[in-house]
Amino acid sequence: MQLFRQREFVRLGTPEEALEHRDYWLAKGLQIFRLLQLPVEKVVANDPFFGRGGKVQKAMQIEQVLKWEIVCPICSTEKPTAISSCNYHLDTFGASFGIRTADGEVAHTACVGFGLERIALALFKTHGLRWRSWPKQVRDVLELG
Repeated sequence: MQLFRQREFVRLGTPEEALEHRDYWLAKGLQIFRLLQLPVEKVVANDPFFGRGGKVQKAMQIEQVLKWEIVCPICSTEKPTAISSCNYHLDTFGASFGIRTADGEVAHTACVGFGLERIALALFKTHGLRWRSWPKQVRDVLELG
């Protein structure tokens, strides 16, 4: 579960545009996963920062609610697995790479990623290994026939 592919969407722009992107995809992801009848929930999360400053960065990310994950019980219900992640990076990348908005301000960024193998595992864990026996609504959403 440590290695997986993801489909990611990134937005660069004003703080409002970046937050709108993150929040839109968080809501859209929850909507899609619920249509697939996956038992998901959104949780405030943090990235695995390393080194001495890691604890401070983790605390800041959680305190400012910069990262959300959509989690689903795959291996256990006690520690559900993140199948999607929605992050707001503030101006970290804009400042680091000299990215500016059209009006010259330092760009803010946000991204959302969907873990492809993790979503597949969530579907199999929730609905079973035989897709033909999955609920009709789920098969219809996935166009499985």
